[in-house]
Parts: sequence; structure tokens; C-alpha cells
Amino acid sequence: MLPIKKHLSTLVRVKNPDESRLEYLRLDKNENLIPLPSRVLARFKKALNTDFVSAYPEPGTLYKKLAKHVGCQRKNLYLSSGSDGAIKSVFEAFVEIGDKVLLLGPTYAMFYVYVKMFQAELGEVKYAADLSLPVEKILAQIESIQPKLICIANPNSPTGTILEPEDLRQVMELARQKNAVVLIDEAYYLFYPKTYAGFIDQYPNLVVTRTFSKAFGLASARFGFAIGSQEMVECLHKTRPMYETNAYAVKFAEIMLDHRDVVRKSIREALKGKRFLERELKVMGLPYFKSYANFVLIDVGSKDKAIAIEKALKKKKILSKGGFGFPLERCLRINIGSEDQMKKFLKALRQII
Repeated sequence: MLPIKKHLSTLVRVKNPDESRLEYLRLDKNENLIPLPSRVLARFKKALNTDFVSAYPEPGTLYKKLAKHVGCQRKNLYLSSGSDGAIKSVFEAFVEIGDKVLLLGPTYAMFYVYVKMFQAELGEVKYAADLSLPVEKILAQIESIQPKLICIANPNSPTGTILEPEDLRQVMELARQKNAVVLIDEAYYLFYPKTYAGFIDQYPNLVVTRTFSKAFGLASARFGFAIGSQEMVECLHKTRPMYETNAYAVKFAEIMLDHRDVVRKSIREALKGKRFLERELKVMGLPYFKSYANFVLIDVGSKDKAIAIEKALKKKKILSKGGFGFPLERCLRINIGSEDQMKKFLKALRQII
């Protein structure tokens, strides 16, 4: 038996499926389902020459374009392999064994993984059955447990909820007083356009993480980044591997930043599909939760029914996500897509229920 660290022996990660998801309508992982135009794909293909393939990554140009996109300086950026890579760097830089980490539960799965991986102590403020979470509960927990790190996904997954700007300001202010780091994960930025990147100078304890896997449609490239004060980013760079991320992620992200019109158009198309889906769900008498992200949580009545519908949809070549715990045990989560993609899903859902 391998001498794995004791605290990792109970750490269970979800296995990636052996079968290809590309044969399905993928409504299960919150990807951007709007196809990229041929002119963008042509630039991807043109970049893939022999020199590019054999050389190490050169992220200099990307830093410049990304700084302009975010509205900051290069010294405020930290590139990573997906936003989960940036989040892991925050844990590596600031969390020691036994430190308390505060989460709003349920939330992004990798937060829980890193809490256990870095042998921290989990503190959690739970959403109510209606997905409400008064900021007073968060502030009280900060006062009570004195966390070293506070992780907030905004919008949150899997709930699709947000903390209002004034509530987040209160959290950041109290965290600064308590010398705690605040990590705001903005994975769904642009679907929800409110950002807290502009507060990094006011709150040097703040780090904002983002990904190109959602709005920018580059889930396969695994590109993410963090935004923070110069001091914060210097701390994260102490944990950095030799190269921040791979050359394909760097080049594809560069190209997508040159085509932000394409990104904006795909978001408009997805949000149009979301509005269509919500209207049809009302007609069908199926309740759903308001979501600020690129997915919709449909209340189908019970956890067993959610799992059964998920399985039935898969037989119709449509992937979805059910089987959550409280307070979403009755829900089926559907990644939004174009109106035509939503029509295909709704036709299958009507046949099943």
C-alpha cells in the first residue's frame, strides 16, 4: 500500500467518465454551448504550427491583453490552469494546517477538496431551503470562528445565487479587520456582469478568480486567472509552477480576447435561451429558482425523481445534473444554451414527465 498522507486517504474525487460527452447535448457542466464562428476557429488552427507546438509557453502578450480587459496592471494578474488552479494557489499561499476556512454551503466542490487537502478546519454558513442567506449569518460566523480564508463564489454554484454588493462590502470590511483573506470566485462573470476586481487596491486581502471555461467557451483549454493587489499576486507567484499554464490555453485565450464581440453575442444568445426555458417551465407548471449564472435549477419534486429524470434524459442523448443534497435535493440543474438547444431539452423533458 502506498504511503499516502493520512488526511488524503478519505479524499474522494469524482471520476471523469470513460465515455465521450461530445455525443450528447451537454447540459450538465455549465459550459458555453454556443458554437464558435468559423473565423475564430480558423485563427486557432493557424496558430498551431511546428514552432508553436515545440516551444514553451510565452504568456507576455496575454498578460497585456488580459490587463486591458480586466482594467488593471500586469502586476495585478496571476495566470493559472483553470480558476481552480488559482484557488489552489490561494490555499497554498495562505492556509496552514488547522486554519479555519469559511464557505457558504453548498458551493463549488473544489473549495471543499482544498479545505481537506490542506488540512484546514471547515466552517460553513448554510443556505436556507429558499436559498436565502442573510449577510448577518456570515458576519456572525466570521466573528465566531475567526477564519484565515473566506471563499465566496459569486454567483454561487450550484445555487445560482449572489451576495448583493453591499453585503459583500460588509464581508470584505470585517475580513480586513480580522486579517482574513477573501476569495471571490467570479467563474460566471459576464453572465453576471458585476465584478469586485475594482476593490483590490482598497482591500489588499482580496483576491478575485475567474475562468475562460464559461462565458469565453474555452473549457477544454483550462485557463483561469486571479486578480489582486501587487502584494497578493506576489504571494501567489511563490506557489507558481515553472509555467503558469500551457501554450494552447495562452494562445486560445489571446484569440478570444481579440473576439470579445463573439463572447458578447454568445452570452446574448444563451440568455435568450434561458428566458425561453423559464417561460416554458412556467407553462409546464414546473417551479425553478432564479439564477444569475448560466444554469437553471428546476424543482421536479424529489431527489429520486431528479435522478430518474437525469437517467432518462441521458438515454435521449441529453446530459443534465441531479442528485444534489439539501437544499437542492429536489432539483435538476440545466446548463442554458441557445433557444433551439432548450427546445430539444424541453421536448425530451415533456416526454419523460
